[in-house]
Amino acid sequence: MEISPEKLSAVVERFKEDRARIADAWHESHDTTACLTAHSRALDRAVLALGSLAELPSDGLALAAVGGYGRRELFPHSDIDLLVLLSDDRGEDEETKTKISAFLAALWELGLTVGAAVRTEKEFTAEAAEDVSIATTYLESRFLWGERTLYDASRDDFFASLDARAFFRDKMLELRRRHQKYEDTPYALEPNLKESPGGLRDLQVFLWCARAAGLADSLQGMKDADLITEREMHTIEECFRFLAKLRIELHLLTNRDENRLLFDVQEALAARLGYKATGLMRASEALMKRYYWNAKSVVQMSIIQLQTISDRLVGGSALATPVRLSADFLALGDEMDIAGDDVYEKNPKAILRTFLVFALHPELTRFSTRLLRALWHATPKIGVAYREDPENQKTFLDIIKLEKGADDALAMMNAWGILSRMLPAFRHVVGQMQHDLYHIFTVDQHTILVVKNLCRFRRSEHAHEYPLCTQLMTALPDSWRLIIAGLFHDIGKGLGGGHEVIGAEKAEIFCSRFGLFHEDTEFITFLVREHLVMSRVAQKEDISDPEVVERFIRLVGTKERLDALYLLTVADIRATSPKVWTPWKAALLENLYHAALERLVGSGGEATLADVAERRRREAIELLHGRVSDEARSRLWRELDLVYFMRHTSEEIAWHTEMLALHVMDSTPIVRVKRNASTESLTILLYLRDRKDLFLRSVAWFGKNSLSVVDARVHTTRHGWALDTFLVADAFGRFDSPEKLAQMEKSLADALISEKPLPPAPKARLSRRSRHFPTRPSVNIHPDESHRAFILNLVGTDRIGLLYAISQVLAKYSVNLQTAKIATLGERAEDVFLIDGAALHEDSLLLAFEAELIEALLPQKA
Repeated sequence: MEISPEKLSAVVERFKEDRARIADAWHESHDTTACLTAHSRALDRAVLALGSLAELPSDGLALAAVGGYGRRELFPHSDIDLLVLLSDDRGEDEETKTKISAFLAALWELGLTVGAAVRTEKEFTAEAAEDVSIATTYLESRFLWGERTLYDASRDDFFASLDARAFFRDKMLELRRRHQKYEDTPYALEPNLKESPGGLRDLQVFLWCARAAGLADSLQGMKDADLITEREMHTIEECFRFLAKLRIELHLLTNRDENRLLFDVQEALAARLGYKATGLMRASEALMKRYYWNAKSVVQMSIIQLQTISDRLVGGSALATPVRLSADFLALGDEMDIAGDDVYEKNPKAILRTFLVFALHPELTRFSTRLLRALWHATPKIGVAYREDPENQKTFLDIIKLEKGADDALAMMNAWGILSRMLPAFRHVVGQMQHDLYHIFTVDQHTILVVKNLCRFRRSEHAHEYPLCTQLMTALPDSWRLIIAGLFHDIGKGLGGGHEVIGAEKAEIFCSRFGLFHEDTEFITFLVREHLVMSRVAQKEDISDPEVVERFIRLVGTKERLDALYLLTVADIRATSPKVWTPWKAALLENLYHAALERLVGSGGEATLADVAERRRREAIELLHGRVSDEARSRLWRELDLVYFMRHTSEEIAWHTEMLALHVMDSTPIVRVKRNASTESLTILLYLRDRKDLFLRSVAWFGKNSLSVVDARVHTTRHGWALDTFLVADAFGRFDSPEKLAQMEKSLADALISEKPLPPAPKARLSRRSRHFPTRPSVNIHPDESHRAFILNLVGTDRIGLLYAISQVLAKYSVNLQTAKIATLGERAEDVFLIDGAALHEDSLLLAFEAELIEALLPQKA
């Protein structure tokens, strides 16, 4: 059958008018309950009208609202979730099927996504028993149309067959999978209001479980059943109102069923909700900080309520024999419990000791529900007097000094709001967004991950991951100082100025308050103040240059500081984003560490550059093992100056010599490629008669073949041949066989001697993340310390073809490239080039050169 277009249009128009009126009322009152129930009523009217137009039968069929629609929590653009329940005989009726199809098709005209399940009586209970998601929707079904007795009987059968324990078990597994999908944290920078940990779904889960178990149908019912306290009920209601308000505004702002707090909408959403920018915080940051604090409360409430329901359903550990852990705490099986309901009231110092005692008993796996509830209610007791109490300070330091479990204890303290009360400076970074291209978590979450990484280095079971880190961490005296440095390294973010300097000042105050020795204070503040330097030197400077290493070790001073700085740097980079930590960065940092260590503890160091070059020659000869004759080697090395031997390691020199000694004067280009297993990259050697656009052609070929250049060293021999090496990353792992490497060598060699004009730089749109965290293009040119060349620092948003565009400018101004450090941090490019050329000595040309580099860094319009 077909529904009259005119009558269908009238229903649709009425529904649109209702929605517009509800939106107007929302903007005036911001009453979440009124808005959600009004949408549900408006949809009820439309659904019933369409059911009538489709001539749905009123016997043998029942129409029910399910899900959020069933509980009358319908957001402006939420899906229409419906159950069409058929008696077994009606399910075989073709005419009824036709009418249902017409009805469901008409629903789509309302402008909402339709999620409708058509089930017979038998299918209703059978499918609910097999799929917890289906069972969940049935829990919240609401009768709309048709045969009420059919609906009631089927619903009674569903509840009679519902296994509350199995439902709870499956719901916990479902929750775990959902949390894993969303990074297992409420502190992602673009959370999902509905599905992320700390979102609306977490508030709904424990009510579903309570309803399935027949314990309660509402928050008030949970309170009446002693599942929650009155304060907890009000906290849950407040959390829901905040999330509901955000989701309503987000739907109205985007005009779709959008539940993600994307960077695209955060600023506009903040403005609609009345958040204002301050001197140190954007309006969107203020909104998101409020969101993260709310998410933390949701997570706390979820843990308490789900454990409470679990105790009711499957029994807690109340029947276990109590084992006294201390005056205040007991062990009940694998749970840690308090000795009495009033423990924290009688002895507030026990709040902090909770985490120390738990960490000291690895046989315990969780806190009891009673302990969690008491802890949550007691946390506000922590104030100035509490954290200034010497006994509490000692307990806090004892937690940090734990050989095992310090990271878990600090993570739990942060999750329950205790860490920010013991460290007031930490409160500022809780929920603090990081407006850059590579951090994917808030500052507090990133900090906790740094601490976890540091503690992971202590554990022998993880030694295979980072052997050097484990070796250094286990040998480092008083490694707890590194944990404090990890806590404070980013604590100055969002306060204006250099966060590392601010963090060092706050760390010094902490050390003074907690009575640490002067030497420990200096060690900790040094690490916080200089925590960025090792990454910067490794990624932006030529660490094969002894002068670079010498400047670095003058700053570091001792092996102990070098070890600690290396450990903190690795832990910090690994905690930013999976994109940022790469085998190449690991190799750079390890190379700098070993180079600095050699100078710090070696036999007197190297007096001159010539001494270094000579040592590398000797080592290269040993590595060659007679594979190249002395005569052939000497013939090649006569064409290489001191600068070459300073820029390359002995291993690189040996490889170059083996590849080129017999081809010193060859007119055909030599291209050799080898895989680097440790860094999952390719090293490419080019040797041919130099030409003006050689680097540009090389970069163009790499870009065309989707190879990302991460390091380049360009050298011209005394007799005019280019001897260039590139380190490139192959994200697709295509060159994984000798045959493919040989093909690459031939293709690149042909491209280098081609006379075809080079194409323009490819155009590429910026990613969504780059658009919302734009990197201001920066060009800085200054003489190097030797005054033999210039250092060019470029900062911009990374994109396809960026290095090629930069190379075009270098070629245009006849600027020679000696070395290039290509660092990509997330989607932020920070490149350092060592260059020379006449244009750099003429002010007018230099100004034009810099201007064109700025233009090359700007995003191109596709």
